[in-house]
Amino acid sequence: MVRALPFRTPTRLDIGRILAIAAAIALHVFALLLLLMPMAAPQIAQIVEQRIPVPLQADPIPPPPLPPQPVEPTPQDKRVPTPVTPPAVTTPANVPDTAPIIDQGTIAATSDTIDSAPTSDIGSPDTSPMVGSQLQYVTAPAPPYPRVEARAGIEGTVVLKVLVDVDGAPLEVVIETSSGNRNLDREARQHVLKHWRFKPAVRDGIAVQAYGLVPIDFVLR
Repeated sequence: MVRALPFRTPTRLDIGRILAIAAAIALHVFALLLLLMPMAAPQIAQIVEQRIPVPLQADPIPPPPLPPQPVEPTPQDKRVPTPVTPPAVTTPANVPDTAPIIDQGTIAATSDTIDSAPTSDIGSPDTSPMVGSQLQYVTAPAPPYPRVEARAGIEGTVVLKVLVDVDGAPLEVVIETSSGNRNLDREARQHVLKHWRFKPAVRDGIAVQAYGLVPIDFVLR
């Protein structure tokens, strides 16, 4: 005997059931992760910048200044002699090394031009420089003529004020009267300062410094 089986429709997927199972699995995974995490986050140590105060160094107090020492005044010669200009030194253009033309007969001793008055005061000798004395030449070569001025035909006279030391060497040479040309003035000053020598002035038998005037002529021949 043949029986007819009942017809069954194919089983369909239950979407709602699948979503419920997936949600349950996700919930369990989230709970597991919560269990694995530490209970409290580690505390991060805070770095505090510590400033160390630096003591300021006080400036040292300078010692009190020493009291000024009294300076004894230097006795000065009351009488000032009249300046006497020695004869001029002529410098030819063609012979620069020729010695200057000097009239030695008109140059007197430096100590004879000053009237020394006798005094009864006994003290230290006066060593201040003599002013306006007649200088005696020991070595006085003529300065060379500057080439530019010689070619241009420029002439002139320079009057120098010379401070002579106790050994006869010129300590200071300044231009008392200019020739009107800078090169002539400079050549005369430098040459006298480097190459000239004088006899030292004498006061009371002691060599002293002295000021005197020295004229130098630049003349073309």
